[in-house]
Amino acid sequence: MSFKKLRRFVLFLVWINGLLLLSRDVNAQAYSTDSQLLKRSVDSNIHFYLASMGTTSHLYNGNEYIYTNHGIQGTPFFGSNQPIIGKICYDGTVYLDVALSYDLSADEVFINNPGQDFSLRLITSKIRYFTILNHTFILFENDGTTKGDVPGYGFYDLLHAGKLTVLAKRMKRVTEAFKTEDAPHYQQYDSYILRKNNTFYNIDSKRQLLDLFDDKKEIMKKFYKKNGFNFKKDREMVLVKMAEYYSQLNE
Repeated sequence: MSFKKLRRFVLFLVWINGLLLLSRDVNAQAYSTDSQLLKRSVDSNIHFYLASMGTTSHLYNGNEYIYTNHGIQGTPFFGSNQPIIGKICYDGTVYLDVALSYDLSADEVFINNPGQDFSLRLITSKIRYFTILNHTFILFENDGTTKGDVPGYGFYDLLHAGKLTVLAKRMKRVTEAFKTEDAPHYQQYDSYILRKNNTFYNIDSKRQLLDLFDDKKEIMKKFYKKNGFNFKKDREMVLVKMAEYYSQLNE
């Protein structure tokens, strides 16, 4: 079955399921149950659709990835040296249960080529976002409308989205050994960028963080002190917790 025919078939199944459920004269409890049944049916059809696409999918059209950094200790990848099952939005389509590898040293994403013994390098500009290990990485492209410390092109870990958005840029670099008998190794570096009112900020201190809350600074200072936060030791956690609380205050 061709890609287009298979897609139409799945959409037809979903449409039929919807008609069957909407045609029932049911009470609120039954409606809730039927909604769950519809969701499971839709999810099942989507999984069937994605699994049936195989290598004909637009997802499997990148260049072969060849790993060349042998002899370097550690891994350039996020989370694991092995592919991680995740989700990716690629070229306008969301793909589930895909074996992904995110190379932090190159800021590139790779996938296993089904039935083959090599990986494919995906085209970065076609990736809107991908999720692995409960981390969602989004592709940032400067459209010219943002201000401040605008981040560069690439993938950013979306830690919190709200009135104050928190992004993390995760990178790995090869660090040379101090002793000749030691091998070079990968070292991870994380930096954080906050976005408020369409302006980006690089935050390097507690003072810079609190200055962002000019409208609710005293409340945020009390929240910081009450929870015993330590910006230097737990920067990522502090940024996320403060952003979450600030977003709640502005709901």
